[in-house]
Amino acid sequence: MKKLDQYKLKDALEHALFLINQEESEPESFNWWDKDPVICELNGYRWYLGQEADEEMSWEEAKAWCKSVGGELPPRDILLQCFLNEDIRPLFKPEWYCSSTEYNATYAWEQDFNNGDQSANYKTYHYYVRAVKRVKI
Repeated sequence: MKKLDQYKLKDALEHALFLINQEESEPESFNWWDKDPVICELNGYRWYLGQEADEEMSWEEAKAWCKSVGGELPPRDILLQCFLNEDIRPLFKPEWYCSSTEYNATYAWEQDFNNGDQSANYKTYHYYVRAVKRVKI
C-alpha cells in the first residue's frame, strides 16, 4: 500500500508541475483556448493553430519566434494536416511555410500551401511562419 501512495503523490506532483509550466509558458497576449482553431488530433495531442509572423524567417528564427509567442514551430505532419483541413487551409497564404522537421543538419522540411507539396530546403532560407500549440489529450 505504501508504494501505491508514493505513485499517487508522484503523479500529483508531476501534474502540478505541468500546470505551473503551462502558466509560465503562455503569454497573456496569446490565448490558445477560446479563439484559435483546432487543426487536428494526432498521436495523443490536440493541435491548435496560433498566430502568423509578420515577416518571413529562417528556420532558427522561426523556432525562436514561435517560442516567444508561447507556441512551437509546427512539424511537417501537422503542416500537412493544416493543408488538408478545408477550414484551416484558407488561414494560410498560398506560400511556403517552415516546419520544425529536419531533413538533415542543413535542411528542414517546408509545406507549400498553394498546391500541397512538401520539400526540404536550406534552413537559412526565409519562409512564412505560423505557430502551433499542442495539448495532450
